[in-house]
Amino acid sequence: MATKLYPWQEDIWHQWQQLIANDRLPHAILCAMPEGTGRDKLVQYFSDTLLCLTQGTEPCGFCHSCDLIQSGNHPDLHWIKPEVEGKSISVEQIRQCNSWALESSQFNAKRMIIIEPAEKMTESAANALLKTLEAPPKNCQFVLLASSLHHLLPTIRSRCQTWQQRVISAEVITQWLLETEELTVNTQSIILNRYLPLAVKSFYQDKKQVSHQQLLSHFSVCVQSSFCNTADVVKTLLKLEDEGLCWLSYLLSDIQKRQLGIVTDWIHCDEKETVERLAKSISSNLIYKQYLSLNTLRQQLNDHPGLNKELLLTQWLFEFIGE
Repeated sequence: MATKLYPWQEDIWHQWQQLIANDRLPHAILCAMPEGTGRDKLVQYFSDTLLCLTQGTEPCGFCHSCDLIQSGNHPDLHWIKPEVEGKSISVEQIRQCNSWALESSQFNAKRMIIIEPAEKMTESAANALLKTLEAPPKNCQFVLLASSLHHLLPTIRSRCQTWQQRVISAEVITQWLLETEELTVNTQSIILNRYLPLAVKSFYQDKKQVSHQQLLSHFSVCVQSSFCNTADVVKTLLKLEDEGLCWLSYLLSDIQKRQLGIVTDWIHCDEKETVERLAKSISSNLIYKQYLSLNTLRQQLNDHPGLNKELLLTQWLFEFIGE
């Protein structure tokens, strides 16, 4: 079976292979990696290897176990995700995990339990998992995938060996997209997508650059008018969710850099005009205040999805003209 990993994952994979070869795998691994790095592919290949009947450091791709994995029917592989997208992982789901962990393997090998995203576990679910991690069953491998470590209980983190993906360089992302997708990308798109290769790929393939330019245009008109007409901006932000707020955060950061005389030559020409115009028309104190306020608002909306997003976004925009 050919390696199905992304080039930026090879270093971690080689280290995991050494742990497998030396029989030194920890019972629980915590992959603290953003989604846009392809973390699920890394963990899937890890599972393929551990469940393969050859018991080597690569999956063979031909044994019965590998066939079952490829068909999505392996009895010893369990992916635990929220039953409804965006919702929590319940204590009942984790109790089922604990039950699977105690069962015997169907192939006298490992049992794999993967929890994604681990930060979506409720407090009671996390506590239920903690009991199993404190006394791990033999031959059961837990893998937790999380974007945000600080949302996990410290006791959960302490029972796992944590692995993080190093920041992927713009050069690696550019070369990978050119070779695999024949995409030519600019540095601005990589920065906007936080150096996450799969997010950059989606940015181009889903034509998000159009949405990005539209948001900046609506925002510029809104904050420069004597009457702040927020409708277009708020409508766009509600559609884009956190991604749109992230784009505005980068815009405000670029405006501050321009006001401080810092040259950012990677900015696309259309956005450069917007940055120049807003840097001249809005005070640096207000830009800085709104930049901090926006990042706080992003955190609040991510932590408490039940908040009235439309109202909070409208209030934030009105602060640009003092209403």
